Amino acid sequence: MSMVQLLMTEGKPYVIPGNSGILSSGSSYTLPVTSGTSVKILFVGGGGGGGGGSGRSSYSGYFTGGGGGGSGGNGYATVAVTPGQTITYSVGGGGGAGTSRDGIYSSGSNGGTGGTTSVTINGTTYSCTGGSGGLVSPNASGGSAGGTGGSGYLASPAGGGTAVDSTQDGGYGGNGYSVIPTVGAATVIYQSYTANGADGPYGGPAQTGIAWGGGGGGGGTCQSDVGGQQNGAQYSGAGYQGIVFIWWGY
Repeated sequence: MSMVQLLMTEGKPYVIPGNSGILSSGSSYTLPVTSGTSVKILFVGGGGGGGGGSGRSSYSGYFTGGGGGGSGGNGYATVAVTPGQTITYSVGGGGGAGTSRDGIYSSGSNGGTGGTTSVTINGTTYSCTGGSGGLVSPNASGGSAGGTGGSGYLASPAGGGTAVDSTQDGGYGGNGYSVIPTVGAATVIYQSYTANGADGPYGGPAQTGIAWGGGGGGGGTCQSDVGGQQNGAQYSGAGYQGIVFIWWGY
């Protein structure tokens, strides 16, 4: 197996070997017998969902959209293993999108909290929490970022954006973590991408989180008699699920 540089400094990207385990589903992973006696693990929690917007920005005072969801936490650790052993894990799901409200006539809901991602090796569990959901219009506050775990982290998780009063837009979701291929079949993992909040009164729904652990955008506000409810301007986006990476031979 070719060796690749691993950037361990907190807040910088990781470069990992191309044959690493990239685990977005399932519950167990068996190491190859060539793994050696220690592995690195990097894990990302689920992103929080955006807060719901309002279908009545006019006549009821609801000019402020919902807040964006916070990004999932992350963490890494170096762990002693036996080649060929099986590792168990759980990948946190993204938080659900908050429901929109009809001005003062219905309540709506905040975005859901992203799930915890955990990895268990030799009886020890390493975990990080998901991001919390943004608040429903007109509260506007973005969700908080998930907590980090292990001995370090990839980059500081980002909180969700707060909707700005009088713009009728929802807040932005917290950044997720992207994966791109590099020379020699290695993989780079870095923090990037933010989900857009919804526009009002004529824009479409908010964007779902678009990278591992990314928060969803907050719902906008829209005047109910100018087409806002028909094109979904008040709808928020869900958070994006977490992920687990396992690699060796560093």
